[in-house]
Amino acid sequence: IISRYIMSSDKVSTKASPTAAKKGEGNLRPTAVRKRAAARLAAVQLGYEIEMTGRDILEAIPEFLTHYADDIARQLKVNKLDEDHFQALTMGVHAQLKLLDRMIDESLDEGWSRERLARHDICILRAGICELMDMPHIPVRAVLSEYAGMAEVFQSDVAFINAVMDRHARILRTEELAAQK
Repeated sequence: IISRYIMSSDKVSTKASPTAAKKGEGNLRPTAVRKRAAARLAAVQLGYEIEMTGRDILEAIPEFLTHYADDIARQLKVNKLDEDHFQALTMGVHAQLKLLDRMIDESLDEGWSRERLARHDICILRAGICELMDMPHIPVRAVLSEYAGMAEVFQSDVAFINAVMDRHARILRTEELAAQK
């Protein structure tokens, strides 16, 4: 499943080098993009762990990095994940959890509540909305595409995740989206 997330798609892609072709890697996205994707995936997985266990984030981060970061990096075919992006995303979600949850709640149709959503969907949305709010240097289209891809990997309702993310992108990145028209 993870391989679908790292291979080329409508996102950024590159031609495979002869070395990559020999390794069976096909058309991979650039290394920096895959490192950031690994960081996003790790942040969502850690968010899910914290959501399910109630562990303290400051305890969970070093343990998670020790036990799982290398596996995630290997799956995304990079030496290591983008730790700066991982830390910024993880701590950003943690620091703004109530705001992010309120933003998710405001996106739901009448009769729906966050409690009805799958825990991994909540974690994907928290991380994605946090990235839209706090990381304006990352293009909005890249953020939307990455989290839609992650939703697919987690077998979430991609259309739902994309709709919520798009709604918040239109609010948080109005000028950037207007400039793209």
